[in-house]
Amino acid sequence: MPSTPDGPYRLPHEVRDRLASSLAPFRNREAAFALAVFLARFWTVPGRLMTAFAIDRRSLADHRDLGLSEARVRGALKALVAVGFLDPVEQAAGRRYQRTEHGLHRRPVMHRFGAEFGVIFDRANRRARTTREACSAARRPIIPTTRPAAPRPSSSVPAASRPTAVPIAMPTRPNSNPSGSVLYMGDQNPAEPLSPLEAAIERLRRGVGA
Repeated sequence: MPSTPDGPYRLPHEVRDRLASSLAPFRNREAAFALAVFLARFWTVPGRLMTAFAIDRRSLADHRDLGLSEARVRGALKALVAVGFLDPVEQAAGRRYQRTEHGLHRRPVMHRFGAEFGVIFDRANRRARTTREACSAARRPIIPTTRPAAPRPSSSVPAASRPTAVPIAMPTRPNSNPSGSVLYMGDQNPAEPLSPLEAAIERLRRGVGA
């Protein structure tokens, strides 16, 4: 497998494995793999993935992020087209050369990513978006939709505030006599026994009254 160029961008695993396997027979596979990573870094974002882009060999020669000469860029480009990583785009009829400060130069050929690799890049973009959305949802605070219930008052009362039980004296029953016997409603106090003298006087009184 070609070595992965140093930098902030990495090819998706499926693209990397497929491309490395396809480039294995090529002698310039290292240069082709480096060019593929460089192009994918800038042209595989969702808004650019299916658009055509120009590859100017002269502009890419000795680029600090690529490190390839113009000849090596040309050879790497041919290898990427051969394995289907890039597809040339037919240019509209018109001038094929453009005037530059160095004279007339052929216009850069337009390319886009091959159909099979484009599908893989699209899947990778979708997975990355799903992961970002999931992480964003996990960090979003959850706001309750209902008001929390008010705390219920405690049923326990401090000992200092509890009322002290006061003993209540039971009233004495009103129908009590000095002798200690209790008279209930409708009862009569039984007569005490008479002395002999009192009994004689009582008999005399009854005889006179009779």
